[in-house]
Amino acid sequence: MLSLLKTLLETLNLYFKLKNKSFYTDLLETSKRKQKDLINEIEKLRANGDSDSTDRADFLQSELISEKRDAKHLSAIYAPSESGTASSD
Repeated sequence: MLSLLKTLLETLNLYFKLKNKSFYTDLLETSKRKQKDLINEIEKLRANGDSDSTDRADFLQSELISEKRDAKHLSAIYAPSESGTASSD
């Protein structure tokens, strides 16, 4: 009975680790997609060349910088837990 409980707990632990990794991967993919969309929009606005487009492109540039910073922050948070699981194997 005790070994069954231990196996169940180990299985749940592995399940939640996998779910966490999947969640992180989804967040990272969403961030990359958003960055790509922002870059495309900035390039399109810069090509217009008028004052309003330039102002909007500057705003989107700050949004892009913020998105990159957030993605880097997520990676920094996730990296230590990922290396921790690798060393425990």
